[in-house]
Amino acid sequence: MADINDNISIYENSGDSQEVIRSISPISSEPSITPRNNSLLGVFYGIGMNVNNMIGAGIVSTPGTVWNAVKSPGIVLSLWLIGGIISMAGSLTYVELGAIHKISGGETKYLQTAYPNPKLLMSYLFSFMFVLVIKPGLLCAILQIGAQYFWYTITGETYIQTYVRESNKTLSDDDIPELHSIGWNLPFSPFWLVTFLAILLLFVITVYHMLSNKWAAIINQGLAIIKLTTYSIIAIAGFYGLCKNKEISSDNWKTQLNGNTDIAEYSSTILLIMFTYNGWNNLNYSLDEFRNPEKKLILSNSISIAIVTVMYFLVNVAFISVVPKEKLASKDKIDNHETIAAEFFNQLFGNQFTRIFTFLVLLSIMGTAAVEVWSGSRVIVAAANSDFFPKYSQKLKNWNERFNTPINALLAQFVWCSFLMIFVGGSFSISNFKLFSNLASYSYWIFYLATGIGLLLIRRRSENNEKKIFKVPLPVVGIFILGGVLILTFSFIVDDALQLSPIFLSYGFLFIALISWYFFYYWWDTKKKQRESAIMGIAANQ
Repeated sequence: MADINDNISIYENSGDSQEVIRSISPISSEPSITPRNNSLLGVFYGIGMNVNNMIGAGIVSTPGTVWNAVKSPGIVLSLWLIGGIISMAGSLTYVELGAIHKISGGETKYLQTAYPNPKLLMSYLFSFMFVLVIKPGLLCAILQIGAQYFWYTITGETYIQTYVRESNKTLSDDDIPELHSIGWNLPFSPFWLVTFLAILLLFVITVYHMLSNKWAAIINQGLAIIKLTTYSIIAIAGFYGLCKNKEISSDNWKTQLNGNTDIAEYSSTILLIMFTYNGWNNLNYSLDEFRNPEKKLILSNSISIAIVTVMYFLVNVAFISVVPKEKLASKDKIDNHETIAAEFFNQLFGNQFTRIFTFLVLLSIMGTAAVEVWSGSRVIVAAANSDFFPKYSQKLKNWNERFNTPINALLAQFVWCSFLMIFVGGSFSISNFKLFSNLASYSYWIFYLATGIGLLLIRRRSENNEKKIFKVPLPVVGIFILGGVLILTFSFIVDDALQLSPIFLSYGFLFIALISWYFFYYWWDTKKKQRESAIMGIAANQ
């Protein structure tokens, strides 16, 4: 099995013939693909790219969940600022790693350098998890939120509210656990309708990416504009609501620092906040395309994360100022926290206009999902180029000659994500959004932590080397590592054992990855060397 990692690339068509190639996960020491527009990108492009990648579905879903769990506006805003600080520390840590390697890469390259032994273990584990768990998990989580806003646009209520109404539930405390026992226990319920809406959204996005790279790029750019416009409207409308509904606003802000004392509620919000900040490391996958990448990366990463942190802060202020806290906690509005933007617009403009705004939110989420579909298919192509998929690599790496798109990879991605949403999502009695977002986030943070520690190992081995252009202060690396430790450990503190489902799934996939590494890079290599030695021995005796 060839090395997957130098070949995980993104192919981006700009115009009819101009092609930009970005290697995103190299394992081997030399890059196999050189970008044709090498060193053309600057700080402003990097800022725009990072902001667009980071601001996604999370900001219209997680704020309500965090607020409902923590209860205190002041603590809520503090948690979002802490998330921004950890992301900034991680981003600066990755700047130094990018300066060391000087080529496009990402975690797989950094992990190979930091942990050379056992052979390719850490880099292979990351590649396996990135291709089969992290990327699909992020996409499934985004689609679940998109489907919920789709449902709200159609019906004017959340899918669980629909289930409650149709089943004539009285919503006593005893009914609450049953409402969350969704999935296989509720055949033909709104839960499954929302799941199939998510698959429908994925199908639509996949099809237009199959048919034309050029039109896919145009559509995605349009969706990105809608996304930034919609979220700006939310932030601005929040200040309008702050002045209009002073009674609601003052009531919400009364308990600024008097929040929930249950630590399990805080731990449940950590992964959701970090899911919302995900994407701060994107520019490390395209270092080859930047002029003076070390210097540009410092500015691009720092400014973009600062912009996103401020945006998230303002959006949370807007939600807290407009949405009555009772709407998130009351039994007749159960699960409203995952569609808090809908309740936000409902408070400001009424139900009729709310559907217009939730449709804009839906388009915004589709824009985020489209980015994941596009990049995820290129990851599959690159993995296939490295023979990552036994027996199927030849088909998956092929591009359709007529449409010049990776149709087979896009189709494989659609099938795998649909499988996850139906069979994995339907097997656990927790919100599908929480399941997939926590699965992807927890898996990613295992390797974020390993990469942060890896930088210290690389520093220790290269103390006598020439002075680096950029060296992140040790306390910043410490914040990143400490943040990773806290995120991974506090996630085990839960009120309900079902909340551990994403974590156990993550370690289950990691165990499968470990078995795969042992087979392909240890057992198979050993057998290959034994066969070669036997052949050489026979040849020597003849």
